[in-house]
Amino acid sequence: MIIKKLSEIKKILSKAVKDYSKIAILTHKNPDGDGFPACLALQEILLQQNIQSDIVLEEEALEIYDFLNGYERTKVFSEYMIYGLLIILDCHEVERIGICEPLIPTAKKIIAIDHHIQSELIEDAVTYINTSIVSAGAIIYKMFKKEIDDCNERSANYIAQAIYTTILNDTDNFLNQNVDEETFLICSELMKYKIDPGRITELFLLNKPANEIRFVGEVLSTIETYNNDQILFMHSTVDMLMRNKVGHEGNSKLTRWVKGTHNVKVTVFYHQVVKNRFRISLRSNYINVNKIAVKYGGGGHEKASGCEMKGSLEELKSTLLEDIREQL
Repeated sequence: MIIKKLSEIKKILSKAVKDYSKIAILTHKNPDGDGFPACLALQEILLQQNIQSDIVLEEEALEIYDFLNGYERTKVFSEYMIYGLLIILDCHEVERIGICEPLIPTAKKIIAIDHHIQSELIEDAVTYINTSIVSAGAIIYKMFKKEIDDCNERSANYIAQAIYTTILNDTDNFLNQNVDEETFLICSELMKYKIDPGRITELFLLNKPANEIRFVGEVLSTIETYNNDQILFMHSTVDMLMRNKVGHEGNSKLTRWVKGTHNVKVTVFYHQVVKNRFRISLRSNYINVNKIAVKYGGGGHEKASGCEMKGSLEELKSTLLEDIREQL
């Protein structure tokens, strides 16, 4: 069931969290800086109403979220977990839930809140999708403004930090074309909760160890361009990660290093998961990359999407080049 009004999904969510004692908050697999901090913000909002909830992830939260106490506030999925209510943020498809998917059939009620282009909905879920809002965290903010104002100063500051992080993530520090008047309006309103934007940006986007910067350099050295430099490809391998002593989280947001490259219209980043399997990040302000991602079981936004593909690097390059050239 699709809900179109923010006030209506808030009413449904507010009632559901009171009706169920066991509540899990989820996001998509390989959680990013929108879905996960949005979960943290919602969990704190509920906690201030004396409502307990668990944020369930596929694996332990990454160190990059230590400034939000990500590790302490989450649980790792177990096959023995059962929750009456599932709240899914930044996602509305079963395929993107990952190993937490077994929580879906045992739940009595599911609420999904997202801002990605509508794909196949979770069966029986109450779903709210608004693609015009900059991040899932911004949806949570708009939904619970009054409740955040009623929080104590420490909790309001924490929630505001988490929401600001979601905006930093999905605008790539305000460089993406999804930045609009409302984006800045929300950020200005978050300032009243005494957040430090520069500090959050430093901790979330810039706080990289030297070995990770070396890894970035190695990835950038793989750059290849096609169609008179209009298409840029780069990749990372498991060997590169191991050589630089970097975990898979080192692949996060690597496309930002080539944003604005002269003449480039489409950027493709291949992140090797295991031999002959890659996660693909597609970025473009000129073509609909979501159309390509969906073709291979992924999704996202028109200008930023991703998917997983099997095959050799050269095979995947050839396949995606054909898809991209059809739109250019």
